[in-house]
Amino acid sequence: MLKRKAKRRVVAAKDVINIYDDKMTDSNNQGMGYIIPPLINHVAIYFLQQNLNFPDAQSFYMHYEKMEWKTVNGVAQKNWKVLAKDWIYNTIQNTKLLERQAAKRIAFPDT
Repeated sequence: MLKRKAKRRVVAAKDVINIYDDKMTDSNNQGMGYIIPPLINHVAIYFLQQNLNFPDAQSFYMHYEKMEWKTVNGVAQKNWKVLAKDWIYNTIQNTKLLERQAAKRIAFPDT
């Protein structure tokens, strides 16, 4: 007796991503990051959850409002939380750099 071969549907990775993005875009969870532009309240809450202040959230929001929530190439952003996470990381790194420079000036005032 011969075994039957199962028919398998081959789906390209790009199609899977598009299907997933469409499902997430249609979702009615407004604070999840897929609605652009987001409400400033959602951005402020996200920044507070990440231990940053409202002025940081406001500067992030205003920066991307000026850019109309698009990339440098003009492509619309898909998720504002990814942008916010990068913004928060860069803010923390800049803060650490400034603290190290201030400590260096105190420790070695003549240099």
